[in-house]
Amino acid sequence: MKSLPDRCAIVLLPLLLIPAALPAAERTPTFHPDGAADARPPEAMEVHSIGNIGMAVFNILIWGDPWEEYQSMDWPQGSENSYLWCGDLWSSCYGEVTAADSAASYASCSDFGNWELRPSDGYPLVYETPGSTAPEQSEYGADDWDTANNDQPYGIGFFVKNLTWDDQGYDSFMVSDIAVTHHSEFGNPGVPLDGLVVAIRGDFDVASADSADHNLDDMVYYDGHAIWCNGSDAVFEYVFDSGITASGQDEYTYQQNPDNPLPSGDPDNIYYYYNYPGADGIPDNDVDQDGVSDQFTILAKVVDGDTLYRTDPGSGITLFSEGMPFWHYLHAVGDTTYLVVPRNLSYMWDSDSPGSSEDDSGEPAVSPYCNGFTGWRLLDVWVRRAGGSIERPCDVLGYPIPISHQWWNWESDPGTDEEKYLFMWGRNPDSIGDFSGPSYMTGWVGNPNTPDAFIPVNPGPFPLVYDSPLNLDYPVFDYRFLQSVGPVELADGDTLHIVGGWVIGLGLDGLRVNADRLLDASYRASIWGQGLGVETAGPPPLNELALFPNPMTSMGTVQFSVQTAGRTVISVYDIAGRRVSDVMNGELSAGAHSVEFDTSRLGSGVYFVRIVSHDRSATGRFVVLD
Repeated sequence: MKSLPDRCAIVLLPLLLIPAALPAAERTPTFHPDGAADARPPEAMEVHSIGNIGMAVFNILIWGDPWEEYQSMDWPQGSENSYLWCGDLWSSCYGEVTAADSAASYASCSDFGNWELRPSDGYPLVYETPGSTAPEQSEYGADDWDTANNDQPYGIGFFVKNLTWDDQGYDSFMVSDIAVTHHSEFGNPGVPLDGLVVAIRGDFDVASADSADHNLDDMVYYDGHAIWCNGSDAVFEYVFDSGITASGQDEYTYQQNPDNPLPSGDPDNIYYYYNYPGADGIPDNDVDQDGVSDQFTILAKVVDGDTLYRTDPGSGITLFSEGMPFWHYLHAVGDTTYLVVPRNLSYMWDSDSPGSSEDDSGEPAVSPYCNGFTGWRLLDVWVRRAGGSIERPCDVLGYPIPISHQWWNWESDPGTDEEKYLFMWGRNPDSIGDFSGPSYMTGWVGNPNTPDAFIPVNPGPFPLVYDSPLNLDYPVFDYRFLQSVGPVELADGDTLHIVGGWVIGLGLDGLRVNADRLLDASYRASIWGQGLGVETAGPPPLNELALFPNPMTSMGTVQFSVQTAGRTVISVYDIAGRRVSDVMNGELSAGAHSVEFDTSRLGSGVYFVRIVSHDRSATGRFVVLD
């Protein structure tokens, strides 16, 4: 650990370790009494530098270095070309959350010049190479109730773990695992936080190699807010209140900078800015024309009953073959069924400087180029209640999505708690146009503790997305984005878990590839924490559960083994958690077993087999195709 302003040494240790579950994030920090300021550890930083990015982390919920003294998402590593000005964490809630027993909008934020989150006693910044989960990791605790910095705390503590790797294909992102715990004794004792929203704010100044105006030529967008319906059998087209379809919402696609054309085989031939369609004849947001929006991760595809996985050309890894989210969307295009998830990716890139008479997107005249695309991808969100139960309250079809992706010009920064609250709920004052907004938020309509929450008239399955500045006729400038998750209610001792990652890649295509590697990495050894459909409470698992064929049509087989003879119950559940079939309820001997079950009466979709035998259980996912 280094206290500011000491510099951090660079340590390189080759170690192959792909992310497993994160037990450290399950720790519930215990904090010192309010007022014991001298018990807090010092403000400190460390630099992650083992992979292809160099990233400073500060123990007041900051990623990157806004003071420009340390590596701040340097890419490639060692180039001294920083992309991230500052990433930080915000939170908001509404209601009787302070000891004053008042009802108002509150925000506890790490905000430049207004650091309301401070290091926590007993949880100093710890940096390890290798760490318990990754070859390079850091962790620390922080909270919002140091009254010298926050006069309206509501009792929220954070435990943060940052992870980086140096393995080929997995060296261009940092995973951040964030546990947010309510300690009501430091706010309004015994009163839950109602409508809590937590957000990641990112401000990428792309990039410092551009010595003229690298902070004034940014552009911002979001991957994953609509699925374009390019095939006759595609099933995810969405119609807004105005009658505009999702496929007609975004007016432009991306193409190469025409002022710097390169041969098709040149490694620097990348797509790095947007333009209106027609200039290159590429269909909007479906460059490979497979019928799936480029804004979504394809986990696999099913053709003639065979599941085909993607082989990553850069690393040679077969993506998602060792695991994928239990919950995903089925997207049918002709005879092919795609298994897809939204990318949940807020991102920025270098655009045309307003001070230049020529298009200088990507700054091709500087060395190194500023052609990296950078962003934050949400991987998972869930709540662990104080009693130990797990809930997934903020998702669509079980898959986590943000509430919103918002952006604004830094000159329009929200200042008051009320303004920050509205931004985190997707209520940017400049927001215009057509919105869907996540359908799960309809459950918050009329909630007296969230009166200003923005509920779209016509909610859909995607986040509230404030469209790109280019599409709304805003100029290239210095933008910031805010990706919010929630809302959740946190009683005393409840913990909201957020897992995501800072990621960078060469052009938009490279960013998407690395963002998909990030998702793959989180399943390569095991599934994160308690996320994405993994059952966490109850008896220990059975051994060697397998389902085949997968996908199924009329019949399926489940194989498993039990250690102790006894009654075994096998049931099938749909994606909403309803039991739709009872396969067996009877005695089984110890050992391996194979049981067939009928799927002919099930409609197309995702289902789960649950087996309970003696004191053990297991759950497996399968897909049914008509």
